[in-house]
Amino acid sequence: MTTSCLADTLEPKRANAPLFLGGVMQRTQVLIVGAGPTGLALAAQLNRFGVTARVIDKHAGVLEATKSAALHARTLEHLRTLGVADRVLAEGQRVDILQLRTGHRDRVAVDFRTLRDTAYPHMTDIPQARTEHILIDHLADAGIVVERNTACTRVEQNADAVTVTVTTPEGRTDTIEADWLIGCDGAHSTVREQLGIAFAGEAYADDWVLCDAVVDWPLPRNEMTFSADADGICGVFPLPGERRYRLAYTQNRAADGTLVEPSLADAQQALRRTAVTGTVRSVDEFWTFRLAHKQAVRYRSGRVFLAGDAAHVHTPFGGQGLNLGVGDAMNLGWKLASVVTGLSPRSLLDTYQPERHRIARAVVTFTHRGATAMLLRDDPRRHLRDAVMTLLQHTPLAQRGLARRFSQLGQSYRRTPHIPGRGSSLAAGDRLPDPLLFDGLTNRSVRLHDLLAPDACTLLLTTTADTDPLDASLAALCRRWHGALAGTVLTTRWGAAVRRGAADAVPAILDRGRQAARLYGPGTMAYLVRPDQHLAYVGRPDAARIEECLGSIHTAPALPFSGATAEKA
Repeated sequence: MTTSCLADTLEPKRANAPLFLGGVMQRTQVLIVGAGPTGLALAAQLNRFGVTARVIDKHAGVLEATKSAALHARTLEHLRTLGVADRVLAEGQRVDILQLRTGHRDRVAVDFRTLRDTAYPHMTDIPQARTEHILIDHLADAGIVVERNTACTRVEQNADAVTVTVTTPEGRTDTIEADWLIGCDGAHSTVREQLGIAFAGEAYADDWVLCDAVVDWPLPRNEMTFSADADGICGVFPLPGERRYRLAYTQNRAADGTLVEPSLADAQQALRRTAVTGTVRSVDEFWTFRLAHKQAVRYRSGRVFLAGDAAHVHTPFGGQGLNLGVGDAMNLGWKLASVVTGLSPRSLLDTYQPERHRIARAVVTFTHRGATAMLLRDDPRRHLRDAVMTLLQHTPLAQRGLARRFSQLGQSYRRTPHIPGRGSSLAAGDRLPDPLLFDGLTNRSVRLHDLLAPDACTLLLTTTADTDPLDASLAALCRRWHGALAGTVLTTRWGAAVRRGAADAVPAILDRGRQAARLYGPGTMAYLVRPDQHLAYVGRPDAARIEECLGSIHTAPALPFSGATAEKA
């Protein structure tokens, strides 16, 4: 088994071979192990760019177990990109507020309605199983079917391919050869173990109980409550359906220290930690589990990547887990598809580790500190915690910061070596804001993200001047990188907008209301937006620098920018 990172070599182009029919090795470009939300989102993202992945899973079907429920704003944006957000919203329960309570008192209300630059200023609670079913149906429409009862048992690789040994539903042992393998197979990842990648971190002392229940609950249905007292934590999360809630609580212990078997009475006892008068009427099923805060020391070994719970696990504080995994999938998906289809150099895949590992480390740390603070119980430091939380409640800026952090809209790839530039309030690596604009040319409202190229980079030029920001060198850049780069002009001046027009090859959007205020600066600003809506370049409209950044993403065209172009826009 080869586990060291391989040197960058020319990527061989292979088409998928016919499926294995006994005695012959199967062949595929991309194999995904694990059909949870991360693996399914990754397959959907690859499919958007024309790459069909095989998805295998050891389970017979979607696990209906009580798992994650909260989908945050950034994840809803990702699901919109994949084309399934509307269905999720139709089935889910909107949640506007995350209320943190300690010592039987409200401390901090994180209000997601303060989020101004997204189409989703809220959470959506929906059982993980339903999210998986929606993604599975979406993939099935594209002809991609999850291969069930198929377990990965061994992983080997060399410079050209990854060889995966699997057990089939019939109990046979087969072999699949893939150009690329992604382990999305959960906290006990076989792929990670086969690679010998350490999963650094520790388990928590408390055991937890999860259940979906019918509860008489007096608080508003748009509010998720996370409470802690001397006995532990109890979270109450509204689900779709009349009086349906998810309860998550630290498992009770008897006087002798032994764990109490979950029951209806036990759930009612845990609910008392909230000091809110509520009654648990019925429970579907109880699930107990042990939490940990761990992270794989690296996310890649040669041709194999880790994503989702295979790469990181943490507490359910703030409902971050599923969302973090989908973020991994969206980041890796467009990069891997671009490499597989020959549009990008293989070095693009080197950016996955520095970008996502740092993001996950921050989330693991944040959720660990949050859960630890909530579980102080009789620790004298709880008084300091309560004082800090009260201060946060009375500091609007801090509250908005918490909303951005929980929503994952604030996640940025700043400070990674391959992403330069800064301008106005944004820097390269940031997510492009998604304000609602009223376009004065078409006389309709539109989201900024909807103006981006769905499967390529976008050069977004913004200006408050009457002059056309698309000069000759930038126009030549867009023509030279046609197919890999689309252009859009955002202007507050009607004269500049009319001269370019909405039907131009590089169309203009007239933002008379300055809804995209964060994007304007002194003079023209240029933003190179990646397919995942993160910024690869921010700064003055320097065609040579923009092309340099674009060249780190895509294979260079036959005629690179010379710096002496005099073509007319």
